[in-house]
Amino acid sequence: MKNKSVILKIDELKKFNEDKRYKETIWSDERSNISMICMRPGQEATTHTHHFNHVFVVVEGQGEFTSGGETQAIKPGQIVIVPPLVDHGIRNGSSGDLVIASITAQGE
Repeated sequence: MKNKSVILKIDELKKFNEDKRYKETIWSDERSNISMICMRPGQEATTHTHHFNHVFVVVEGQGEFTSGGETQAIKPGQIVIVPPLVDHGIRNGSSGDLVIASITAQGE
């Protein structure tokens, strides 16, 4: 699909796993990667780092974003930008589902 715009339908792409967070690449090219992260209550993406910027777009639900030992609430309408090599993690501490679009440079 090179040189063609793409519209992704989140409601058709989100999927959940009852045992652990669900993460699936929904689009990628030679420069970037977009994944859908879906979490049931209590699930998490443990703290980690990347060599490039990492951008999260909160699509649905509420959660907790931790970076540098500080935890903040996240909700739909927010975009989280994580610089290279900065630790970060996300937890669904709410009673509902959490859906996030994760955008990284290719190779992450």
